Amino acid sequence: MAPVAIRDLRRMLGYRNLVVRQTTRMKNRRAGLLMETGVAYNKERLHGQAYFSELLGSLQEVPRSVVELLQLSRGPVEFFVAIQRRLLKGLREHPELSQRVMRLQSIPGVGEILALSWALEVGEKDRLRSIARAVSAL
Repeated sequence: MAPVAIRDLRRMLGYRNLVVRQTTRMKNRRAGLLMETGVAYNKERLHGQAYFSELLGSLQEVPRSVVELLQLSRGPVEFFVAIQRRLLKGLREHPELSQRVMRLQSIPGVGEILALSWALEVGEKDRLRSIARAVSAL
């Protein structure tokens, strides 16, 4: 069983993953409302604050209930993004984890989230004595 500190960090990363899934669901709902009402929008910019506000201001032939739902969806998305950033900051600044994550990120194609996941799931580096064992742990 992993030490308590590692279990706590795993829990934080798991919660961050939950928050990311919820954010994606809200963003998809927002896009779905726009598609359902036939509104043309720029999907790359849809979730940006300035573009979204501009888009809401231009909706004239859309039912008021849809506009209200779109406005209500903005708050939770911003909230989830803030939670995700705070959780990542806590993980990023953890003294035991930060060095391992930096080393893992030096591998081409390994980003912060993959490095965090790998470092937390594998546990202590002494556990894997060879490259073959490390690869099989993935």
